[in-house]
Amino acid sequence: MNCFDPATLNSPNISLPLLILGGLFLLALITYIFRSWEWLTTSVAAVITGWLALWLWNLDLSAAPIQLSLLNRVIAPTGCLERLGFMLQVHPAAIPVLATSMALACIAFVLTIRISQGHSFVPFTLILLAGYALLAMLVSGPVAAPLITPLLLVGLSSIGIYILQAGRATRSDGPLRSLIPAVLTFPLFLIASWYADRLALSPRDPELMNIVSLLLTVGIIVLLAPVPLHSAMADVAETAPPIVTMLLTLLYQLALLHLIYRVLTAYPFIPRTIPLEFGLTIAGVLTAAWGGIAAAGAEHPGRLWGYAALHDWGLLIMLLGIPGNTNWQIVLFLFALRAISMLTAAIGLSAIEHASRTFDSEWLQGIGKRMPWNSAAFLIGGLGLAGFPLSAGFTGHWVGLMTVASNDWRIAAVVMVASAGVVIGFIRMARTLYGPLIQTRLLNENPVGALLAFVGILISASLALSPQLLTGPIESALLALSR
Repeated sequence: MNCFDPATLNSPNISLPLLILGGLFLLALITYIFRSWEWLTTSVAAVITGWLALWLWNLDLSAAPIQLSLLNRVIAPTGCLERLGFMLQVHPAAIPVLATSMALACIAFVLTIRISQGHSFVPFTLILLAGYALLAMLVSGPVAAPLITPLLLVGLSSIGIYILQAGRATRSDGPLRSLIPAVLTFPLFLIASWYADRLALSPRDPELMNIVSLLLTVGIIVLLAPVPLHSAMADVAETAPPIVTMLLTLLYQLALLHLIYRVLTAYPFIPRTIPLEFGLTIAGVLTAAWGGIAAAGAEHPGRLWGYAALHDWGLLIMLLGIPGNTNWQIVLFLFALRAISMLTAAIGLSAIEHASRTFDSEWLQGIGKRMPWNSAAFLIGGLGLAGFPLSAGFTGHWVGLMTVASNDWRIAAVVMVASAGVVIGFIRMARTLYGPLIQTRLLNENPVGALLAFVGILISASLALSPQLLTGPIESALLALSR
């Protein structure tokens, strides 16, 4: 593979991966030094990541090299960065992942301007963002790029554990459990890599194909953290700040979707040799069912949100097992709506937590009368994860259910019943939030917080009424992934 754009061979150049990774690490260093000026560092990080998201989404890799007159350097859009045998490049399939990751970080930073997530949140999140960018840009190495990903996810999850703590004296077992799927998967992918190298010498050997398929299938399912490996999702949602939970969950799951797409593209024989669809369907239905059952009885708002997210994740796992680009379009559509729902819920829940300082039932009772917009944002975002009508997730959830029902209506019926459990959980929570007010000392919600909640509700309602707004971006992302 040629690492440099021919137009830049006679000029001092900077590869785009180096610019992205170096810029994020430099920004992380600067924001760490000035971390006590939290409002300023968070604002700067939000502006830069937001600009990067827009620039990357509109990046044309076939365009002429970008001249940096001030530094007397040329940015090579198609240039590579090679270190320790690994090669990084901004290829077409990486662009939607990079842009989405930057956009999620930008939104989290904007929300953090109002509600602090700890002085170290910005610099460590930027380092984490650089790690996920590295995953997206990794194209080759001593071990095939997709197969080395679980090891890198172990390192990224370790950084995430620190961010999830947010300086709080809370239980750490929830964040620590997030390490388990990647730790269990890496040996499977490493062994699969060894067999894949042998398969390259004997490409028609059915025994080698079966072994590689089995190892990668089991690894993929474990990485998706279905039931019974699900506990980290609910525990993290209960103890960690909602904004941090939303960001780290979506970044990790976005990286997983990209990994699965790359694995199935690199090893297309997997669905033919191993019942991948059956394994993902069983894992998905168990996850969706348990998420709905647990949500029906959850009393802690964070835990309720976590179980609702688990239920929605179960449906997405089922859809991953159905081959074809059409179903990948549904997966991306459902993930986009999932991100909107989780974001809306995080806006409301973070404001409620900030105002009450605790999720004790006495403090939550009637808080919706003082914080109506933020309470509504939490409820609408959470219900969106169950596909409730007039919520962002309504269309995606029901399209997903129809796709599942086309194969087996009984599984779709189980998921529908589980969705009812999530709805019951949020109805119980709504009765608490909008019930009689006990803590009369609670102040009315901040106007800025109310405005953010209103914007989240408005976006959710807009996508519920006009889901076709996402058609263009999703088709562009799918086209980029297929290149």
